[in-house]
Amino acid sequence: MTARIRYAPLVACAMLLLAGSAQAAYPPQSATGEAPARETFKPDRSPEEVGQSYCPTGMQRFVPGSYYYCMGRRELAKGNHARSMAALIEAARWGSKQAQFLLGVGYFKGDNPRQDRARGLAWLGLAAERGDVLYLGVLKSAMAQATDEEKARASQLYTELLGSYGDDVAAVRAERRYRRERDQLVRGDVYGAEICIDGLNATRPPTARADDPDQTFCPSRLPVALVARQVDESAEEVLRGWAGHVTVGEPRKVPAPGQ
Repeated sequence: MTARIRYAPLVACAMLLLAGSAQAAYPPQSATGEAPARETFKPDRSPEEVGQSYCPTGMQRFVPGSYYYCMGRRELAKGNHARSMAALIEAARWGSKQAQFLLGVGYFKGDNPRQDRARGLAWLGLAAERGDVLYLGVLKSAMAQATDEEKARASQLYTELLGSYGDDVAAVRAERRYRRERDQLVRGDVYGAEICIDGLNATRPPTARADDPDQTFCPSRLPVALVARQVDESAEEVLRGWAGHVTVGEPRKVPAPGQ
């Protein structure tokens, strides 16, 4: 089976599930009550384009969830399901709700090597943990299609997954990683450093460059403060909707010794 057939873009998968009714509830508290209003979504890129995605390695240092999610989507589009699953699970471990959602859709619809609807429901429940309207709608629809036995097993799996992938663990882990690496980054601002980071202000080509030992092409270095701001934006994207996330302010320059 080709990658075109086996792969469906994240939004397209959502629309397939949203086609059903949405009345049943599931563990996330926000999944109860009225179903969210439906919207019309369009995939941003074709499977072929996703399969050619470049996932900047520099982002792995600051926001692993974003980096591994990119890897998971790319490998899925190329039909490399084992690699895709490994990357998506790693992204989920770093608080990526997009990765958790894609895992849920994959298991529920059977786009993964094996179909496991109960496990799919559990991952969809995690994805909806922050109350995202789209994820809640998909979860409700999937629950309406599930059997009582699948729902019971999904509840058990959901509880198990929370210990490693719920926001109380995964988002906290991602926040700590981001803050630690960001703090290390802004220390260079003391000396007015300008830097290059792959994925922020540098582009790493797929092949090595003989004239560039570190294989990073950077036409213009940027001040640390500007790069730190881009790091903040990337972290905000991964942690958006999580109540525990606190926005970091602009880095303040510390005078160099003797000034």
